[in-house]
Amino acid sequence: MAVARSRLAGKITTLIVVVLIIGFGASTFWTIQREKDLVVEQHKASARQLTQTIVASIEGAMLQERPDVTRSMLQEIGGAMPVEGLRIYRRNGVEAFTDLATLRQVMKNAELSPAVLANIERMQRAPAAADTSPLFKRAVDTLTTQETVGQVNGVPTFTMLRPIENQERCQGCHGSDHRVRAVLRVDASMAPVVAELRHHRNRQLMIAALTILSAAVVLTAAMARVVVRPIRDLAAAARRVGEGDFEAQAPAGRRDEIGGLGTAFNEMTARLAAAYRDLETRNKELGSALESLQESRQRLELLEQIKGELSKFVPDAVKKLLENDPNATQLEKKTVEVSVLFLDITGYTRLSEQLEPRRLNQLIQLYFSSFLEIIQAHHGDVNETAGDGLMVIFQSERTATDHALNATRAAFAIRQRTGGLNEEYGGVFPPISLHMGINTGEALVGATKLAGAAGQRWTFSASGSTTNIAARMAASAGADEIIVGEPTAGRIRAHFVLEALGERAFKNVSTPLKVFRVIPPGVYEKIV
Repeated sequence: MAVARSRLAGKITTLIVVVLIIGFGASTFWTIQREKDLVVEQHKASARQLTQTIVASIEGAMLQERPDVTRSMLQEIGGAMPVEGLRIYRRNGVEAFTDLATLRQVMKNAELSPAVLANIERMQRAPAAADTSPLFKRAVDTLTTQETVGQVNGVPTFTMLRPIENQERCQGCHGSDHRVRAVLRVDASMAPVVAELRHHRNRQLMIAALTILSAAVVLTAAMARVVVRPIRDLAAAARRVGEGDFEAQAPAGRRDEIGGLGTAFNEMTARLAAAYRDLETRNKELGSALESLQESRQRLELLEQIKGELSKFVPDAVKKLLENDPNATQLEKKTVEVSVLFLDITGYTRLSEQLEPRRLNQLIQLYFSSFLEIIQAHHGDVNETAGDGLMVIFQSERTATDHALNATRAAFAIRQRTGGLNEEYGGVFPPISLHMGINTGEALVGATKLAGAAGQRWTFSASGSTTNIAARMAASAGADEIIVGEPTAGRIRAHFVLEALGERAFKNVSTPLKVFRVIPPGVYEKIV
């Protein structure tokens, strides 16, 4: 529980600190940025004023024909003011007052005193690098002051390029073929500004950090008292309820959400206590009911077992009928079109003489069980088993495929399975062969009730001449032959090769019938 409390307190503290950091951080950043912009702008204004003063002084000295004074003034200002550079450039970018080029140009139009000439000659020195920057060119071309912030000798500076206009009163000495007489470059140092801004920033950050820390401590202590402690007490009461003590109560005297939570918790425990008492009463009742249910379940399992065993003897058509109407008391017969397949083991009498009854039953069970899988796969219902034979009914209502085609395919699959079983059990049982007959037509399909003194019995069958003829055809077939009647042949002719056997007379059939032998695939390439 201590770990849980520390986690909650830690989460609350972290949340408070994050909120304070975001709030005070944004405020502090905004304040620092405002101060920075203000101080920088003040510094720029001072630099502009200084530049304007220097330009005015230069123009005044030039009008008094004292260019030597201008040079001295620039040296004195550069040493006294916080500037990294203070130079005057001719309009071609070469530093002025370092050679006599301008003096020679002026001497063509005016006369200077010998003392001034001597001073200028003494000031000659190697010029600094020419200024070919885009800002310089823009200042000369546009006659407007250009400003930029950068670094000079590793020191942050505010650089101004102030064009000095070739005024009309100056053109007597300097000529009138150009607009700009010179460009004053002032590199005002920003180092004092940066230091001041750093000082202000550190002070603001310190104030923000102390404010955040103080607020976090106060708010964390308040949250621990107002939220964490009541939750801890509520958790303790909840553990007691979990252990079965429904008399446990949570603090509920406060008139806020925490107090409401405690009240709701106490109401819940009261309802739980009442429900627990009611549950004990119901458990006793359920115990008695459970004993009765167990007895009923055992009887139901017995009935399900009996049902499972009996369902093996019920055709699938009957199962489906009963599933659709479980309360059906009669399975009404109706006339439908079906295909009936009869199959018998060839030489069953001889086979029964070779094998003892138990082994003969094993053979029949082995082969016929295998046949059932094929019959069900082709949607057939086994109607009768008579020792060595099966009667199977195929109806189209169980599948979209024609029932005659299903019956023929099932017959071929049974024949193929018989060959496989003969090979597999060659040393165990003697090989067997089947003769099969298929006939298609209408039959009376449904339940037949047999009543007697001992009671009633229901059977499911397909009655009529269609079934009788199918049985006669199977009896007339040779070993491994599949004989079909003319109705069946007409339905399967597009899928199987048929051999016409002519007309045959069958017992209890008034007229001879055309019969056909179904040829296994691959024997003939065309219908005979």
